[in-house]
Amino acid sequence: MFVFKKEQHTYDFGGVTIGGHPGENPTVLIGGLFFKGQPIVEDTRDGTFNKTLALEWINTANTMTEKTGHPLMIQAFGRTPTAMENHLSWLSEHFDGPILFESTNANARIRAIEYADETDLSNRVIYNSINLSMKDAEKDVLKKSALNMAVLLGWSPRATSLPERMKTITDMFELSKELGMEKVLVDPATMPVGAGYGLEHRTILAVKSELGLPTCLGPHNAPSAWRFLKESGFDDESTQMATIVASTVVSQVLATDAIMYGSMIRTKEVFAAVALISNAMATAVAEANNVLGIERDIFDPPTYD
Repeated sequence: MFVFKKEQHTYDFGGVTIGGHPGENPTVLIGGLFFKGQPIVEDTRDGTFNKTLALEWINTANTMTEKTGHPLMIQAFGRTPTAMENHLSWLSEHFDGPILFESTNANARIRAIEYADETDLSNRVIYNSINLSMKDAEKDVLKKSALNMAVLLGWSPRATSLPERMKTITDMFELSKELGMEKVLVDPATMPVGAGYGLEHRTILAVKSELGLPTCLGPHNAPSAWRFLKESGFDDESTQMATIVASTVVSQVLATDAIMYGSMIRTKEVFAAVALISNAMATAVAEANNVLGIERDIFDPPTYD
């Protein structure tokens, strides 16, 4: 297990603690809702979806949180401002935990910021993400809002080495402070296989070592874009799930504090795998702390022995 000399920051994101030394706090799992292609989605423009099935997914995730001790956060996608508002409105009524929001549409993200202010959701809504492509109009809205939690995206088309990736992250960290963000999650960005996949793990370790900030990743992006899984005979659901789980637990072991696992249809498999590895981490961290004379809390996962 990794033991960092740098003091590790922890932040309360809407009731969920993220950050700290490996093994100190449970890995937080972030499930995605309302993304195109999910069986719950009906119309991405209007933001209509199968509410019954979506609620089943949330209930399953809540049960897995209770059984494993790993907190749940939900990332809501909204293609349009209307869809974003519909998704946040429904989700805030049916889920009590922290909510990240994401969109490729700047107007949809702006509407999410405004809606959080209008409905007093700012204390549990997380802006995703502060990045190099942000325009001034969106920065102004975010700065004037009550939101103070955000994901920092450490990606740039020119950041193909660790020093370049870290420079992007430190730039985004400075920008986040200018925009009033008091609690941040650093996402070094997961690239497709063959296009940089793996550098994010090295960057996570550098962020923890040099900055001590809480980290997050979306490792499911790598297998989702992997051409190997598009070939006949390898494009089945079980093979896809195996790679999602593998990419998730690798990120967990390599000191990632919060992991976006993609569609919540995968919740049981991902939570179970992460819970297994948490038991290994707890044993390893306890031994390391004992040998090094470190007194530090350790997350004690249920063993069911």
